[in-house]
Amino acid sequence: MSVSHIAPPPRRTTLKADETRELILGAAELRFAATGFYPCRLEDIADDVGITRTAVIYHFQDKETLYNAVLEKLFTQLNARISAALDLPVGLPERVEAAVEAWLDFAGERPTLMRLFMREVAGSEGGLRPEVQRHVEPMFARLISALSEGQRSNAFRAMDPVQFWSILAGASMFFIMDAPLLANAETIARLDTYKQELKRVARQMLSVQDEKI
Repeated sequence: MSVSHIAPPPRRTTLKADETRELILGAAELRFAATGFYPCRLEDIADDVGITRTAVIYHFQDKETLYNAVLEKLFTQLNARISAALDLPVGLPERVEAAVEAWLDFAGERPTLMRLFMREVAGSEGGLRPEVQRHVEPMFARLISALSEGQRSNAFRAMDPVQFWSILAGASMFFIMDAPLLANAETIARLDTYKQELKRVARQMLSVQDEKI
């Protein structure tokens, strides 16, 4: 997605600090997802918000700090969705399905995260950066733990939990990467159909009965 055609809004002078910070994060999320880290300029992000580059640096000391803040916000929100799904007062198969649905719903709402994460993976020859790993590791640890628990109770068939989640994550990323950065009604409708198919795939992989939620 090209963002170079966006006309800069009028300069903002009366925003509260918290509001300005959130606007900067939102603009940076779109810019980083569209262009990657290195081509992205703080001046462009400032123009998108309608403030100066100096104002961006006031809230985030440099581009790397801003980039990491964008990732932290996105992963924190995703982790909260998945944790809520795995904490539901239902059976384990339903909780795992809810986690799959939570992942796909968030990916559809915020396709920027999938693009940013794919860029991180592509550039991580020696492993994910610590700033990314500290968000990804606890999330996948909970997902893997849920599958392991199901295998111990014979709710799921024996399979490598890491492979299971990697397959689902890869399938969802492939779909989301073709979506626009800003979700629209068509994308959401397509995602809902894809989500139901992927849930059926997950049930078959785990030998969970195919029932509607």
